[in-house]
Parts: sequence; structure tokens; C-alpha cells
Amino acid sequence: MSNRWAIAFAGGLGAAAITQIVTRLVKSAPSLQRTNHKGNNVSLSEGIGVATAMIGSAVARRDFPAAAAFTATANAGLADDIEDLRPIAGNAPKGLHGHIEALQEGRVTTGLIKVAAIGSSAVGYALVEGNKRGRNVYDLAIDSIIMAGSANIANLFDLRPGRALKASAMCATLVNVVQFSPRSMGATIGAIAGAAPSDLASDTMLGDVGANTLGLQVGMMAIQPQSRLFRTAMAGLTLSVIGASEVVSFSKVIESVPALSALDEFGVKRADA
Repeated sequence: MSNRWAIAFAGGLGAAAITQIVTRLVKSAPSLQRTNHKGNNVSLSEGIGVATAMIGSAVARRDFPAAAAFTATANAGLADDIEDLRPIAGNAPKGLHGHIEALQEGRVTTGLIKVAAIGSSAVGYALVEGNKRGRNVYDLAIDSIIMAGSANIANLFDLRPGRALKASAMCATLVNVVQFSPRSMGATIGAIAGAAPSDLASDTMLGDVGANTLGLQVGMMAIQPQSRLFRTAMAGLTLSVIGASEVVSFSKVIESVPALSALDEFGVKRADA
């Protein structure tokens, strides 16, 4: 057990260092500058750092299918982030429905490309894991839903300082209660810890590139347990959260519940809380 914790600790330190270094190196890039909900300037460099840490960690543990999935997801997310800066005639497509409507009009949006990249990455990784663990078509379906859905949910929470990081950390911790995965857990918490200081200070944010990649990592952790009941419940919860996001504002719900509001504001600089 001590060796497993040592592996997790070492992986966490490495992921935190990579996240911090990359975030600082690319922080001033003009294409990564955004305006947050308070009207302050923030950089998406944090997302680049987290994605790099996730890819690097996967390569270090020789999980090359995961590295490929992270790379595809991060690149598609970054393309969508950069596309947000370009002037668009009329209203920009919102949600999957909006991107499908744009496709029907003959426009292929970066958002739709991102959906395809995340979906194919989730299915591809589910196939690899399924072959190793003797899982069937049903398992492939629920595992794919968990991973693709987790990537989407993390992005939905990336609306306030630290919110997506806190949600990802809690989900990763809960999953590891069921099945401890030291390498993945260490890398996930390490990347979150490396990103947290500047995120909570409202200097940087995850953006699509970081949130989708971090969410995909949490989803990969959630499909590791062999229990089909657990994974079915996770798939159902994932679909429920995504469905709820279409009809309610998570920000309004969080603000209306004192305990959630306190957690949401924990660690955030008062000026941006």
C-alpha cells in the first residue's frame, strides 16, 4: 500500500509541476486571453497546462490510448476556444442542438468537431479497456457515456473561479473510494493543485482545452471499477446532470444553496467571489 501512495505522490508532484510551468510559459499569449464573468482579463494558459500534464502523465504510465484520447480532446478544445475569438455573423451556435443546426446550414463548427473528437476518444478508450477486461457491448456504451459525459460536465462547471477544479477533485476522490488508482489519482489531483492558485485568483481558467481534458481523465477513472452496477449508476448520473444543464442554471442553483455557495466561494479571492 505504501508503494501505491508513493506512486500517487510522485505522479502528483510531476503533474503539478508541469501544469505550473506550462501555465506560466504561455500565459501572455494573445489568443489565450478572455474576459471572465466579472469582466476581468484571464488567460486560458491554465487549460494548456492541465492538458499537457494529463498527456504527460498518460505517457509516463505507458497508457498510450489515454494519451491519444487526451491529445485529440485537448486539440479540439483549443480549436473551439480560439474560434470563440472570431467574429461570427448572427448568433454563435450554442449547445449540441445549435451545432447540428449549423451543420444543416452547411457550416461545420469547431464545437461539433470537439463533440466528435471527445465522443470518438471515449469510444476508442472504452474499446481498449473493454478488450482488456472482457467487457461487452453494454459495457462499451456505459463506459463511453461516462467518459464523454464527464468531459462535457467539467466544461459546464468552468464558469466560476475554481468550480470545475473542485468538482473534478471531489468526483475523482469519490471514484477512488471504489477503486484506488494511484497513478491516475496522483496525476489528477496534482494537475488540479497546480492549476488552483491562478484559477482561484481569477488570473487563468481551464477553458474547453483544460476542462474537457480534465473531465475525460475523471471519466477514465470512473470506468476502472469492474462493478457494472456502479458504472451503470455513473452513466445514469452523467446523463442526468447533462440533461439538467439544459433546463436549469447550475450557477443559480449553487447560489441558492448556502452550503454549495460556500464551497463554490471557498479559496476564491474576495474581489472575484
